[in-house]
Amino acid sequence: MRHDIVIVGAGPAGLSLAHGLVSRGVDALIVAPSGAWHATYGGWRDDVASCELGAPLNALVRGAWSTVRVVGRQEHRLARPYVVFDNERLQASLGAGVRVLDDTVTGVQHDNDTSNVHLRSGGVIHARLVIDATGGGSLLARRGQSSGAQTAYGLVVGDQPDEVPRRAKVEADVFTLMDWSTPPTFLYAARFTDGRVLVEETSLYADPPHDIDNLRARLTQRLGVDGSATAHRIERVNIPMGAPLPVRTTRVVGFGAAAGYTHPVTGYSVAASLRATPRIADAVCQNLAQGRFGSELSLAVWAAVWPAAYVRTRGWHEMGLSVLQSLPPESIGEFFDAFFNLPPEQWGAYLRIDSEPVLVRRAMLGVFRNVRNGVRLRLMSSPGALLRALGAR
Repeated sequence: MRHDIVIVGAGPAGLSLAHGLVSRGVDALIVAPSGAWHATYGGWRDDVASCELGAPLNALVRGAWSTVRVVGRQEHRLARPYVVFDNERLQASLGAGVRVLDDTVTGVQHDNDTSNVHLRSGGVIHARLVIDATGGGSLLARRGQSSGAQTAYGLVVGDQPDEVPRRAKVEADVFTLMDWSTPPTFLYAARFTDGRVLVEETSLYADPPHDIDNLRARLTQRLGVDGSATAHRIERVNIPMGAPLPVRTTRVVGFGAAAGYTHPVTGYSVAASLRATPRIADAVCQNLAQGRFGSELSLAVWAAVWPAAYVRTRGWHEMGLSVLQSLPPESIGEFFDAFFNLPPEQWGAYLRIDSEPVLVRRAMLGVFRNVRNGVRLRLMSSPGALLRALGAR
């Protein structure tokens, strides 16, 4: 079996890239075990509205809100629309016309021009390029590892007569992105169009990760009731974070979370992957058309996955995470007050991994100017993080 492109992984990133390639006439195949998506995938509407989704955005969401609520020491009402995808609809839309082989990749071997993908079933697929979109990036190489993660414990409950929505202050037309009223963790909550309500106790990146059972206890304390027994669904979230970017000279190219698209502060990666799909798909098409093979092809696609400017942006994001982690829990709310008091175009740029470095620096400087002197001193206490940001490659 021979294909131009083999994508390993059929999550939102892998399926999005396959959709983009197939729509451009590229011979692409996904290899992954079949299965539904169970995580909650959300993002700012303007970050995903122009993405290649295969259908209008409004047809692919299970909830849309015109206002986003953030609570630090004060409450912010952000007039920037937010959406959460309907996983089944998005998966079907991106998968239309995409060939998916229900199998598992056990290894990849390379010769000068071809990559040989070995399958658990015993078969071998020959490809000009292999792309790892598995999330964990098991086919990629890194210069270091991290045991850290963002973790969360959440409940999907009925709207009535359950008291959970009322106690969590969930409003029908307002999305609660962060409620830091009980640090060091925050509440993430929303009411969907089907009447179901998600309430989730969430930790930012931590190493070691915040314990899931502790998050359940904190959610129970926040709500005054443990709704686990009557919940329609329980979400246990563990997003590995904190590892350096993969080595970008390998023959297997990464994409999505596998490539390091997870935002170092927020843990979001799906919107970034959807936005990057046209750029990567175009690069693949151009380089295939130019007759590139082997290492020459993979290096060219890696350059599209991580343009040099975005690598520098990554360095500033890692610095931001480092200084945020230096704050005591009682100062986290003030930090996010300062952040969301910035002009929306500044904090919005910081929340994207594909912003220009100058825009991320501008947001960080704005936060520095907005906080009290005591917090400023803590924000200045991470010279190592600053050096890593300035030296990012």
